[in-house]
Amino acid sequence: MIVSTQGVSDVGVVEEPARWPIEKFGPDLACDLRARIPKALHRAVELAKGARKASALETDHAFGPVRWKQQYESLYEHLRDLPAITDVHPPGAQVRVTICRDHLLLPWLYARRRGVSMRKVGGRVKSQLIRDLLVLFGPKPDYEEPTLPDMALSPDEVRDRKLLREAIEQLTPQPKVLLIGFACNSDDGLLSVSWGEAALAPDRRLEWGPVEDLFRLS
Repeated sequence: MIVSTQGVSDVGVVEEPARWPIEKFGPDLACDLRARIPKALHRAVELAKGARKASALETDHAFGPVRWKQQYESLYEHLRDLPAITDVHPPGAQVRVTICRDHLLLPWLYARRRGVSMRKVGGRVKSQLIRDLLVLFGPKPDYEEPTLPDMALSPDEVRDRKLLREAIEQLTPQPKVLLIGFACNSDDGLLSVSWGEAALAPDRRLEWGPVEDLFRLS
């Protein structure tokens, strides 16, 4: 299948680079990542659109699963020749996660419509893999509600993450989590891409740290 990158390559990244990704990755690598990440996610979304069209279904039953798997695979394929890129297969996961300079790059669908800013999205994170990695290796939330003796624990609080923790802790140095958020739908394709750091609050909502926009469909 031939997938066009028109729209992403024409628009490119938005605004000037922020200070924080340059401090993390250095100026050259930060610029390469800013340019390549939107193209990777554009390819993932276009492949998913192709799968929906081939299925002849009016629903997104073919679009969603293909997009979810391709967002991980396309990200690694577009970044693999850059310095300091590797990947890891978390135990029990169906995908491999790209690592760059000790940061787990986690693609995350945060919206399905145009004009939604990732920095304003505080909704619950549905992906179990992303929640697990944020709990183990993400920033700590500003406030953690104390657990009372008779209070029932949530499924996330009682979840056994031992194998996942051991697998990631073997990486040296231990990586941090960087969310690669994007908005898309099966009609319009890729709408926007951002990256940033967030802590996972007990109610599965995100508390945002630094965020930078990488691409917006004009």
